[in-house]
Amino acid sequence: MTQQKEMEMTYMEAMMTGMINNIFFIIFPIIIYQMLATAGQRNFFVSHRVTMTVLFSISIILCMLFPYQFLTDQYIFDLRQVPMIVGALYGDPLVSAVLFLVSSGGRFLIGGDGMYIAIFNQFVIAAGVPFLRPLYMRLKRFGKIVLVFCISIASLLFNMLAGAYFFGDPIHDIIGIWVMLIINQGTIIVLTALMIEHMQRQEYLYNSLLKHEKMETVSHFAAAVSHELRNPLQSIKGFIQLMKEYDYSREKQVEFHSLILKEINAAEDLIDDYLVYAKPTYGQLEPITVSTEVHHVLKIMAPYANGKDVKMQIGDMDETAEILVDRQKFQQALVNIIRNGVESMPDGGTLAIAAKSSPAKVWIEVTDEGVGMTKEEVQRLGEPYFSNKIKGTGLGMMVTYSIVSQMNGQIMVDSQKGKGTEFTLEFPNIATFEKK
Repeated sequence: MTQQKEMEMTYMEAMMTGMINNIFFIIFPIIIYQMLATAGQRNFFVSHRVTMTVLFSISIILCMLFPYQFLTDQYIFDLRQVPMIVGALYGDPLVSAVLFLVSSGGRFLIGGDGMYIAIFNQFVIAAGVPFLRPLYMRLKRFGKIVLVFCISIASLLFNMLAGAYFFGDPIHDIIGIWVMLIINQGTIIVLTALMIEHMQRQEYLYNSLLKHEKMETVSHFAAAVSHELRNPLQSIKGFIQLMKEYDYSREKQVEFHSLILKEINAAEDLIDDYLVYAKPTYGQLEPITVSTEVHHVLKIMAPYANGKDVKMQIGDMDETAEILVDRQKFQQALVNIIRNGVESMPDGGTLAIAAKSSPAKVWIEVTDEGVGMTKEEVQRLGEPYFSNKIKGTGLGMMVTYSIVSQMNGQIMVDSQKGKGTEFTLEFPNIATFEKK
């Protein structure tokens, strides 16, 4: 009696080990795919048909190589039908055919009395299940669960009846084993289908979020453009109405013409800034000496800073640092950052600028003593229509981030509320380009 219990325990341990291995073999291709596939493109057999077919083929082979005994030496069982059925439902007839060739080839090499029955059963799955795919895709989650479970039951019932017919196994002696097999495989295939459905649902939500963010960006752009263009257009409209209704002197008309042209130029500059952000275009990239460009920009910004009672100070300046950029756009980005720093100090202060380099990188640091920003505000810098200024649109920083990014650089910001902000522009050292 004790020996019989020990044998039953041995069979149970072997069965559980084999079952856990098979479950892992089924789940691992889905997890691997989820880890490696690019976010927004995880649509399994639609986006990466070849990859998923190969992964599911490996899963089938591993299930057959490591089967498990089910309470008796006469029944060796594995879960190869799970990836076959799932592949046929989420793939297409070609995917199903490939999985059939893999499973039937493996089963032929294994051999055994039930080989032809197993291969025929696999053929029925490969040929019949793809026809159920349109119905499966239309069903809701519960309907899909019921359908995959029914397909699994039908497959196992076919094996049971075929075994009873060809090998004379009394059904009443094996019905208990096959009920356990049905519950076992049915549960695994339902969990697998639920996992795939959950992942696809998450992917759908992710894509919807991306689409919503794009639409929100377009909305912000439209609001910013209409807001910024309305002011010069209203001015132009007002001047034209005045010139139409009243007979002004030639001198006054010339003054109005000058103001109208000024407003038109302002509108053109605004449109150009939006185009730089939306679709950056650059002239010839050329090597520049950072210190030379910094001194040039500081000369341009000196009158503006003096008018705001802000002192501009040059810190450590690496005179040998060179980068490869569009000179005009680089100056524009630096001007935008310095202007923001000056405007962040309404009561005056000091704005310091420095340049450092290493064999691989060049850093330009712009530090102000302004009002500073919270971490949340720093994270939103460069977003459409985000600004800390009362009348700001965030356009300047949008353009700046776009310019720096397109020239292989990045912007890092360190800020504390009430203590000021440090902008660091990082670019590849020109020496790295020369090595390439």
